[in-house]
This record gives sequence, structure tokens and C-alpha cells, in this order.
Amino acid sequence: MAGRIDHLMINVNRFEDARRFYSWLMPALGYTNTMSFPDDGPKRGIGWWTQSGGSIWVQEAEAPYRSDEFHRHRVGLCEIAFAADNRAQIDNLAGEIERHGGKVTDTPREYDYMPGYYAVFFTNPDGLKLEAVHIPR
Repeated sequence: MAGRIDHLMINVNRFEDARRFYSWLMPALGYTNTMSFPDDGPKRGIGWWTQSGGSIWVQEAEAPYRSDEFHRHRVGLCEIAFAADNRAQIDNLAGEIERHGGKVTDTPREYDYMPGYYAVFFTNPDGLKLEAVHIPR
């Protein structure tokens, strides 16, 4: 096996807020191709992918679950970390997150997880924890 994730699907409560947020975020992270589910279909959704493979999809949570809130310590997903090519990309991204509906939870800085680990931590409009990280290789 190739050791990579093919696609990731994120359920959201506030779909229109998420669509605006991810429509800015995903191209900034290199996911430049996009496709939407029809708005009059059974579930609203939008996805982004790269030429080299891998995609991220955001879809509206089903009605019975829309009052649920994300918490990174519950069973399931903790966070999603996206790789950046350099520290400047992280600094630029961090400066735009809140303008697009996200919230910076930990400002860009070097963390002691491993030498040179530089990251910003933030949330999407529903509170899902996200990260952009640069690790020198």
C-alpha cells in the first residue's frame, strides 16, 4: 500500500458557514479542484482535491445530529493537520483564518514536538480542530 489517505469527509452543522470557510482554506492549502453536490439533493456537500491525489469533502450533518458539537477528546477525530512548505505559508494563513470564519486557538510558533515543528492551530466554524504545520525535512 502507498501509505496515504485517499479522502476525508467532514460533517458540519452550519453548512453555509463551512462552505465559505473551506472554499477559502482548501485552495490556500493546495486543494485547487472543487466539486459540489447539488443543493437540492438529499445532502449538501462540497469537495476539493489535488492533482496528485487526495481529497477533502465537507457535507451537511444529518438533521438528527445537527445539535451535536465537536470535542477533540471524544471518540473519533481529534484534529486534522495540513502540511505547509514553509513557515511563511503558516504565518500568512494564520493572518486570514478569523477573517474567513475560523478561530485561531494557538498562534504560529515553534512547538517542541520535534525539532523545527512550526504550526498554527485553529478551528473551523463548527469547532473542529485543524492545524497547518511545517516540519523541516
